[in-house]
Amino acid sequence: MAISRFALLAVAAAAPQCDYSLIEISEECPSDYGFDWTLYHEQLYHARSLVFAGDARGSQQAVLSMLEAVTRRFWFAFECPLAVAATYFSLAQSFAFQGRMRRALAFVHMGFIFVRDKGFSECTPWPVQGWDMLLAGRNLMEVVRRLEDESITPTAPQFRLRERVAIVSICAYAEEEPVRVIGTENHEIYAQLHGYDLFQITNSAQIAPNLASGMDINDGVHKPFFWKVNAVKNVLEQQNPRYDWVLWIDCDAFFMDPGRTIDSVIHMHAANATAASRLGPRHWQESPEVAQLRQRLHPTMPPEDIATSAAGRRIKRAFKVSLIVATDSSGINNGVWLMKNTPWSHDFLVRWWHSDILQGPGKNHNCSDQSTMQHQLLYATSMSMDELWDAAEGPVWVPEVRVAAQEHLQSFHAATAATVASREWQPGDFIKHHPGCHYYKPPCQQLYVEAHSHFVSMAQAMAAAR
Repeated sequence: MAISRFALLAVAAAAPQCDYSLIEISEECPSDYGFDWTLYHEQLYHARSLVFAGDARGSQQAVLSMLEAVTRRFWFAFECPLAVAATYFSLAQSFAFQGRMRRALAFVHMGFIFVRDKGFSECTPWPVQGWDMLLAGRNLMEVVRRLEDESITPTAPQFRLRERVAIVSICAYAEEEPVRVIGTENHEIYAQLHGYDLFQITNSAQIAPNLASGMDINDGVHKPFFWKVNAVKNVLEQQNPRYDWVLWIDCDAFFMDPGRTIDSVIHMHAANATAASRLGPRHWQESPEVAQLRQRLHPTMPPEDIATSAAGRRIKRAFKVSLIVATDSSGINNGVWLMKNTPWSHDFLVRWWHSDILQGPGKNHNCSDQSTMQHQLLYATSMSMDELWDAAEGPVWVPEVRVAAQEHLQSFHAATAATVASREWQPGDFIKHHPGCHYYKPPCQQLYVEAHSHFVSMAQAMAAAR
């Protein structure tokens, strides 16, 4: 892992002492809507205490009811971010104790929508701290990763599909900025190596409004983070040529393995219609409920979803997979993701653009694009309780989504990996991303140089070996 438990403990030990009894809830969470966050605080602690009275189920249901009430208008929950993060974290603990690990991880990830907004707070009267959530997220990720590995199709790095793939990126920095110069060159070389079309956007004028979808980056509402939604929608709507898949990649994300194709990543994560789970082998006496669950987890492959690879091999294609993302301990990082050209994808991009969860108290959220994306993909399903599904550890994400391992899509530079207790880039990982590293600072610029130099050296060695 990127950071050891001992290192995290050392950081915690060095933190200043906190007397959170001096913090008034009404001062930390003043309400413009007449909501009593002090009462909510008391109710949350009471609901949590039911566990110690022997009523674990009652405790879980009480906390879930509180969460449903406060997130029904999701934007309103940003009035007191740590209250909602604490409620999500309380549920994550409860479900983890029951062994429902996917559900627990989903609640940790949803809780981080609120922690990401204001940063970590290690001194709070709410029963949550940033490092506690990160450690929980990291440990749950390790458990869920073992489940996810079941649905990964072994695939050679050079694998090609008979489908057209485009790469889309926005590098709208000043022409002389190292991140633009290096990022553009990295993306161009990789695209040329594999014959992918590259849409490298370098100024906002290149992103035409998508009037039919109500998208316009100059609407005065959407921050530059959201430009990618408009850009990808435009590329997916092209008809000549028409693209089957699009890879979105941030300007500060660099291809590191020139020998791996995007097609291979798609095939690894979208060629298996079977959702990873703990459902055992079919039994002749299994109940109708279990048989129905099995069909949901292991759907029958219709003939039209048998595709052909570029080499002429018949391959299975999961019939609902439209989006491949990577998550870290704190949830989605959408610096790199893959989207298939399907009706679901077009509808999702519109819903993502028009998300209203960040109005009111959440309008200045500093990770707005990632939080709205995650809300669209995870909120409703995470709140839909299904004990039989959870007992089999069925996925909580919507069926159209597959979660890729970070090494298959994007791993991080050392500092961010440590900060979010997630995977640091290692040789062999596909893409190295530098979120949180300020592009104008020399240490970050040096990281860009080192990453691209590694890629170029690998590409040269690959060419020499041919």
